[in-house]
Amino acid sequence: MSDVLQYFDDTRRALPELPAVEYRGRRLSYEELGRAADELAARLHDLSVTGTVVGIRTDRSFRLPIAILGALRAGAAYMPLDHAYPQARLDFMMRDSGMRVLLTHRTPTGVPPVPPGTKVVLLDEDQPTTQDRSRPAHAATADDLAYVIYTSGSTGTPKGVAMPHGPLRNLISWQRETFKAGVGSRTLQFAAASFDVHFEEMFSTWGTGGCLVLIDEEIRRDSHRLLRFLDEQRLDRVFMPFVALQSLAHTAQDVGRHPRSLREVVCGGEQLYITPAVRRFFDALPGVALHNQYGPSETHNVTALRLSGEPSSWPERAPIGRSIDAARVRVLDADGNPAPVGVTGEIVIGGPVLARGYLDRPGLTAERFTPDPLGPPGSRVYRTGDSGRVDDQGRIHFLGRDDGQVKIRGFRVELGEIESAVRTLPEAADAAVVVNESRTAGKRLVAYVVGPSPLPDDLRDRLGRTLPEYMLPVAFVPVERLPLTPSGKLDRQALATRELTVTGSGVGPDGEAIDGPADDGVQHELTLLWEHVLDATDIAFNDNFFQLGGTSLLAAVLISRINERFGAYADLETFIARPTISEMAEWIGERSQERSQAQERSDAPRPLSRQPVRLDS
Repeated sequence: MSDVLQYFDDTRRALPELPAVEYRGRRLSYEELGRAADELAARLHDLSVTGTVVGIRTDRSFRLPIAILGALRAGAAYMPLDHAYPQARLDFMMRDSGMRVLLTHRTPTGVPPVPPGTKVVLLDEDQPTTQDRSRPAHAATADDLAYVIYTSGSTGTPKGVAMPHGPLRNLISWQRETFKAGVGSRTLQFAAASFDVHFEEMFSTWGTGGCLVLIDEEIRRDSHRLLRFLDEQRLDRVFMPFVALQSLAHTAQDVGRHPRSLREVVCGGEQLYITPAVRRFFDALPGVALHNQYGPSETHNVTALRLSGEPSSWPERAPIGRSIDAARVRVLDADGNPAPVGVTGEIVIGGPVLARGYLDRPGLTAERFTPDPLGPPGSRVYRTGDSGRVDDQGRIHFLGRDDGQVKIRGFRVELGEIESAVRTLPEAADAAVVVNESRTAGKRLVAYVVGPSPLPDDLRDRLGRTLPEYMLPVAFVPVERLPLTPSGKLDRQALATRELTVTGSGVGPDGEAIDGPADDGVQHELTLLWEHVLDATDIAFNDNFFQLGGTSLLAAVLISRINERFGAYADLETFIARPTISEMAEWIGERSQERSQAQERSDAPRPLSRQPVRLDS
């Protein structure tokens, strides 16, 4: 058995009425979900999609799992197209992948655009079919593609990772034996479809008879609403990157609420740090397992570590653990030999866990997927470019990267792609992008631009037309020239260690320069909170939080501080609608006035009762 769909089919056959997916209080059983996917697969089969790439651009409703199962059932590989990506990037992905069919739905603006000759199949409106069409007979092999996911490219061009069924089936088989989740368990679908963890969430759940619980994007991005959702919906398991876990842990501490049904938290996509907030979160939830997983998109997850014992004993920088079943994850020195214990080398991955390579990029594939010097003839390894070391317990520690690839909020980013985009701006004679790590704001992308000083204020907005939000620099710093090493190469280290001050406009509503925080008491305190969370200065009344580099996760931290200080009970939706200090101060004032009026009404004397008094009561 090599087709990952077989796990879903086994559960469907054994427990057809069991809930497979839930959204906004509605559930589809394994049989209902399977029947809807079969109907879609039959439609796709009529379009001869077997062996091709099918694009999926849809929302977080039932449409998404139906589309993925339907595409796989028809023998196609699916390619997620994220609504949040700029249209120019989506256009490139559709052309580059050779996609012939797009699965989507109508939006208020109509049907999304597609390349000429591409067929559009509109997904049914959340309603599984009752028509009994025979299931397409195609069964995928281990070498057939399951999905194509695009990642950032060092040359400025995104590249599609072509992942076959075999490695994915190996991963799900290992997870079925490792995790606690079983029949009837409830797993949150947190990851974006463009992130490979999304596949794990789905198939590790369906492979054990669990229910996948979908959430809307507005809840996913708001740690307060997410915390309530996890608790009220009695979720057993959640996959999330460290930055999301950190935000959730802070919120739980602020509001004094924890998801008591939680049994497992699985982290991946970036380095896991055991911060004081994370320790307190797991202290309040004894018995909840924290798993740390590691693996690039080219292999999916290939190592794992389960943190056990008292959270106070967990290391601040968690190891990434040991190889999962069938994976061969080693730390090699410069000569290709296993590095001794404690010695830094490159993390190299072998075994039947590798992607086929990069879609239609044979040169790049040959560069990164190389013959395994320590394996049998014909075997390959993927050279990750990640630095690591092995400790005396055989656990691998991730130590970062030596090249231009970084992880930002769980997404893999090639700095070269951002630099290429910046250089297309007419103001930029040259540019370099580095990561700046802030005390409070975390990792931030900073662009150093050889160009006029000062630079125009709209550079970030213009880049947003071609780059997704997580790839946009928070600051553009003008420089006369870029620093070079003695060998004449760009000295990234010199740029990365420069002290960076993110500044607001420093201009008040009347256009006059401001001198210190606002005079108004609420605005003054909001300014201080903003400057602390963003690690910024000179923030003015009308500066937009998100244009200063704020993210939804930083917004969640700021909202916690606002609610704690003012008792305003704002949520992320409120903040997105009021992303300036003046707008938020006005909203806080309105809430304060409403509370005062409500208090006055409750304190007002009530009229005497006109009911007769019974002396025998």
